Amino acid sequence: MMNDSLPSIPAWIADLSIGVSRLNEEQQRVLAAIYAAEGESGAPSAAYLQRRLSLSTTNATELARNLRRVLAVPQLTTRDIEIALLTLAHARSVAGPIDDQVEVVCTAPSRFGVPLRTTFATAIEMVQAAQKTIFVIGYIFTAGARALIEQLAAARRDRAVHVTVIGNRMQDQLPVLRSIWPPYSPLPNIFSREASPTDDMAALHAKLLICDSLVALITSANFSHHGLHENIEMGVKIHSPSVARLVDFIQAMIQLGEVRAVE
Repeated sequence: MMNDSLPSIPAWIADLSIGVSRLNEEQQRVLAAIYAAEGESGAPSAAYLQRRLSLSTTNATELARNLRRVLAVPQLTTRDIEIALLTLAHARSVAGPIDDQVEVVCTAPSRFGVPLRTTFATAIEMVQAAQKTIFVIGYIFTAGARALIEQLAAARRDRAVHVTVIGNRMQDQLPVLRSIWPPYSPLPNIFSREASPTDDMAALHAKLLICDSLVALITSANFSHHGLHENIEMGVKIHSPSVARLVDFIQAMIQLGEVRAVE
């Protein structure tokens, strides 16, 4: 009787597939070409991967680490990795593009050991990867969000990313932003939803980070130390063309004067 069982996939190919799962087809083919040029010289550095593949610092570092681990497999050559990458890229092209991706993120004390991406790491990664536009919508902004605000300033300065910050009663929060935003980085556009003359409790309470009208972090966390590091907060990172509808809503708020520009 014939054996119908399929041969098992080598563990290194499974590891490689997971390691490059964040890359699109074109990036996987470029990575294969990098290995074709590398010969036996080893895995490319994180900085090189960041430049060639247009990755964020976090993604490039993680990818370089995964590739080093794969290349450490005995008797495995860079040619083997090149062929595997081309195969994965072809499989990606046959499967077609993935339109929607959703990832759960959270803020929680480190002692919890929650196996989810953190709000802070997700926000930093998104800002570092943004190429065109960033919208930050929040209820409060404090000095505890310094690292994130500095990354926003770097995106504005180094990549000419258009940064828009929208907050609740921003006139009260401008001193914090001014104290953190570097003087050598062009300023973001700032909008505020001021107090309602008929309802003191009405507020802009949303917490959003939207990059390139394609990726959104929707979270319960304020842009503060506790919101990003210490509280228990939940959210989702969404990669979808539908994110553009959120940007349309924000633009409508601006056009209708629901939020107003702050000098």
